[in-house]
Amino acid sequence: MQAGKAVLLILIVSLAAILSGCGSGGRTVAVVDGYEITSEEFENFYPVAHYVFGSAQDEFDKKRERLDSLIIIRTLIRAAYEQGLDRSEELARVVLANKDKFLLDILYQKEVVDKASVSDAEVHDFWDHLEYKIRVLHIVVSDSDTAQSLLERLTSGESFEKLAYKYSIDPSARKNKGDLGYFTWGALVDEVQEVAFKMEPGELSPPVKSNLGYHLVKLVDKLPNEQRREFASMKVDLRQQIIQRKQYVRQREFFDEISEKYPVTIDTTTCAYLLHKRSDMYPPMLLETLPKNDFDVEQLDRNERELILGSWDGGQITVLEYLTEIQRIPSNLRPDLDSYDSLALVISAIKRSDVLVTMAHRRGLDSDTQVIRKLRLFKEYTMADLMRSDSIPKPPPPDDGVIRMYYDKHPDEFTNPATYHVYEILLADELKALDLKKNIKSEAKFRETALELSERPGKRALEGDLGYITRRKYPEIYDLARKTPLGTIGGPVVTRGKYSIFWVTDKTESELKDYLGVKRDIFQKLSVRNEQQAFAAWVEQRGQEISIEIYEDALWSTINMDKYPDEEESGS
Repeated sequence: MQAGKAVLLILIVSLAAILSGCGSGGRTVAVVDGYEITSEEFENFYPVAHYVFGSAQDEFDKKRERLDSLIIIRTLIRAAYEQGLDRSEELARVVLANKDKFLLDILYQKEVVDKASVSDAEVHDFWDHLEYKIRVLHIVVSDSDTAQSLLERLTSGESFEKLAYKYSIDPSARKNKGDLGYFTWGALVDEVQEVAFKMEPGELSPPVKSNLGYHLVKLVDKLPNEQRREFASMKVDLRQQIIQRKQYVRQREFFDEISEKYPVTIDTTTCAYLLHKRSDMYPPMLLETLPKNDFDVEQLDRNERELILGSWDGGQITVLEYLTEIQRIPSNLRPDLDSYDSLALVISAIKRSDVLVTMAHRRGLDSDTQVIRKLRLFKEYTMADLMRSDSIPKPPPPDDGVIRMYYDKHPDEFTNPATYHVYEILLADELKALDLKKNIKSEAKFRETALELSERPGKRALEGDLGYITRRKYPEIYDLARKTPLGTIGGPVVTRGKYSIFWVTDKTESELKDYLGVKRDIFQKLSVRNEQQAFAAWVEQRGQEISIEIYEDALWSTINMDKYPDEEESGS
């Protein structure tokens, strides 16, 4: 059963990406020839949740730039409608193939996002709990009897670290021996942190049950949390953190509900058949060494591959599908073919999206206004892509004369720069560097000293050998090495806050690359540049033919000013 649960957690993470990204209403931020771009469409087109801006003005400037991009897309869409691209059979197939993704999107919105709201009181309570950071030792096991037995052994004086290493099912325990280090409120599951933050240093908790198992916690230390700032400066980030925690919990609950409503039934006859066939394929001694959680699909004929391994209300999985899907799962997490409960859990995780699509259809989400809107937007954005790639006239490719002319006019672009082979001694002491420069008289002595003293990470063992340097990686050394004669010491020069002296052992001159060697690269560069210029000219012409209005006050309204407590909304 543990293997099945582990696979379920792995696939929950990947499925969350499929189900994310839904918005709600908003003001009009721009109008393109009568079409209103709402703040909702803009926010979905340009989500900023993971971006960090220095100020509200910075965020506005970036959004204004991205709004221009969306206006161009809307211009392409209008042209695509004029050319009848919306009636393309190919486009219809693409939209239909992606419909289920939007059904899952709305289902996730209704079942997870909408049920994970956060109140102002919850945010403030979370901030209150950030007063301290704690360090704990932690063991988690799968059953209460084991937890109680370990508690008794710990109480009698046995080593927490040794028991964590041996018994904890937390994968990190093999490295940290149960020591989680210091953390603040929000880092552990609710049941465990509720107990841990009420404990005093040296105290050992009784077993604490969570959806991960049974936990034993020992508090090692409790200190003031120096990272906690004023509430006003933290509340936006804290709200997002709480939302993510709530959505994660609700997502697990929802998937548990799905597993109960759509249980997977394993066809034990198919499993027995596969195991019997497997026993006929290999000699007994070899068979004992082979895991029972896999099967060589090449050993199955067409009918055997189509055997039903599991089924549920609304769907089923064949042997071929299963054996193909489990290749994405680590071998140690694949259940044996006779472990029916674990097999059902894994199949439930593998086919989760299929079950969710079935649920979405049965709930009538096909006709949900948000699904219809998202499908329309997807269709139109696809039309814009087709319009730009296939319908806007392309300029002719650059000919040999143009390519050669570009090569002749831009020699710096096609010149291999000069390089200098140097050995270096990097020191924090400038006087020591000057003394070494004065007294070292040979390359051999320089390299010997570098092996003993150089402070550049990874280079001391190489006798300070930096190889043939370029200006991009070692600009200060490169500029001085250019003026330093061969077989002499250059420097000291300040680099990385320390003092570098170096021995110049070889120099290569700059060299113009052969025209034929770079001709294809120039062709590609000029082709892209010409297409971009042609597209920009098309956009400018279309912009003169249609009306475009931008409402910057509405764009300002998409900015959460709580993230910038010291600023005023200058755009209002």
